Amino acid sequence: MSFQIYRNISVGESLLETIEQLAQEGKLPEELALAVLKQFDTSMSEAIKKFVTGKATMKANMKTYHYYDNVWTFNLEQVEFKLNQAGSGSMAGAQTMMCNTTKVVVVDAKLGENV
Repeated sequence: MSFQIYRNISVGESLLETIEQLAQEGKLPEELALAVLKQFDTSMSEAIKKFVTGKATMKANMKTYHYYDNVWTFNLEQVEFKLNQAGSGSMAGAQTMMCNTTKVVVVDAKLGENV
């Protein structure tokens, strides 16, 4: 199983726009378009597991939260992220970023391994 959440990042949105345009022009059959999107979802999930080694912490005020179908969505305010790209060691020297609001979507990666 793959998660369609990666379609909401810029590269996913660009892929969707291109697929829609090709489909409207009759250059891409619907079955192939769906296969491309499914492969994109799977490839993004695998790439994150393989290549993302960083560690992060976050401190924020929770505005709202929602849980549905094994997916948590958090809307946060006054957010402070600390990012340690090395993925090991102390967070004391980690890069800090701040933002007023953010939305965090959390999906259990183990759910994708069962299908």
